[in-house]
Amino acid sequence: MKPHQSHTLHSGQNLKDLDNKTNFQDPLGKLTIKFTDDGSPTLESDSYNECFHNRSSALNETKEKFTTPSELYRYKEGKTIYVLDICIGMGYNTACLIEEIIKNGQQLDWYGLEIDKRPLVHALTIGLYKSYWSKNVCNILKSISQNNRWSTDIGKGEIFWGDARKMIDNIPKTKKFDVIMLDPFSPQKCPQLWSKEFLQKVVQLLSKSGRLITYSSSAALRKSLRETGLEIISRAPLKSERSKWSSGTVALHTNENNINEINKEFLKQLSQMEEEHLLTKASIPYRDPTGSLTAKEIKKQRKIEQSESVLESTTRWKARWGIR
Repeated sequence: MKPHQSHTLHSGQNLKDLDNKTNFQDPLGKLTIKFTDDGSPTLESDSYNECFHNRSSALNETKEKFTTPSELYRYKEGKTIYVLDICIGMGYNTACLIEEIIKNGQQLDWYGLEIDKRPLVHALTIGLYKSYWSKNVCNILKSISQNNRWSTDIGKGEIFWGDARKMIDNIPKTKKFDVIMLDPFSPQKCPQLWSKEFLQKVVQLLSKSGRLITYSSSAALRKSLRETGLEIISRAPLKSERSKWSSGTVALHTNENNINEINKEFLKQLSQMEEEHLLTKASIPYRDPTGSLTAKEIKKQRKIEQSESVLESTTRWKARWGIR
């Protein structure tokens, strides 16, 4: 794929100016606006050296990896859908999902977690980005960025800014979510939000018929989720990602109704290759027992654990299955 192209904002206001005006911590470092291959805007964080979305399309990635696997049509018109968006970033996932809820005539009870409000603030200055959403959704996103909450005739929501490992404790324990969207930077870049301990907290918030959805196919993620008792489902590769064996993971409670509701056109049981992936050193979890370790500390401990493990190496697993 061709590399991202850097651009200035259409409004003529650069990101540095906006960063200064938000008067907020900048754990993501310098943010640079980029446009994916189909023209949809994304951002790149220099702290993580990673973009918020894949190179082909920010908009389609959201729809195909988060909105579509949610299958909100499973719920009746008028039903209140409980949604948790972990790492809302620019707001793509929440915006797409709200549009779907409006279309279905459903209600929404929403919570969000994010360490840095600048990505959403920046997104709302981009005319192309705002053109994707209805006026109602744009107003909700604006209220999230300015007021930390929103309330309209379709529902209500609240966001907690800060380290998600701590902020998740602010969510009422009585809340059980029908959809949990887990969208941090990749496990190698942000292991804090893929640790076994954090995932256990997330799973405790999942309703009996709910779905935990993420773009990651990491063996460490899948093994950690399976050990909580959840069923692990693979998102079939997208057309733009045919070189991959999976385009994400859906986790749900094991019961007959949940399994029967799975759309087998794009959600499938793990293949033998994927199952064997969970028996390699790659499946050793990220560990953060105190919820306060740095990424460097978490990765160092995991590397030591992998070096002492007798599990098959990921390199050998790849070679057996002809994976580059």
